[in-house]
Amino acid sequence: MTLDASNLELSHAAELFGDLLLFELDADRLARLQEPEVAAALASLGIEVPAAGATDAAELDELAADFFALFLQPDPGAPPVQSVWDTGSFEGEPAACIRRHAKAAGLDFDRLGARGSAVDHLGSILQLWADANRHTAGADTAEHLRTHHLEWGQRALASAADHDGFYGQIARAASALIGEIVAGGPPGN
Repeated sequence: MTLDASNLELSHAAELFGDLLLFELDADRLARLQEPEVAAALASLGIEVPAAGATDAAELDELAADFFALFLQPDPGAPPVQSVWDTGSFEGEPAACIRRHAKAAGLDFDRLGARGSAVDHLGSILQLWADANRHTAGADTAEHLRTHHLEWGQRALASAADHDGFYGQIARAASALIGEIVAGGPPGN
């Protein structure tokens, strides 16, 4: 995969969706999503950002409950953590492998957003891929993540993608993004 404008767009999208999969929507995140350029980009992906002023504490609480039900305690399924999906427990070989590759590329997981989440949480992997993809020194890490640590995420998001509402839309768009990354980027790359 070459580093070009469309590849940088994938990096920005991976960073955004990584954040949305790691953390529930709060007032600050909502304000960033409501910025005209971001809201227009999300609308083009079929994501309706809750309207400014229409989101009060009760609506944010409802969105938090949806986030919890779809991504933290999904039924059926497991949280979007690769070790759980691959081995049935946290901190398996996928997490160790991701740590090794991040360290070899000089990428700092704490700075990238894992912030206490599992290293092999799908959101963490997307953020790490985005950072590695933007830096020449991380090219091997980005390629390794693309080929070994992203495809399972589509299965992990399948149940959430069946739901209506904001987080169902996020799950569908994140799954499509993962498919694009795994396939090697937009057509022509």
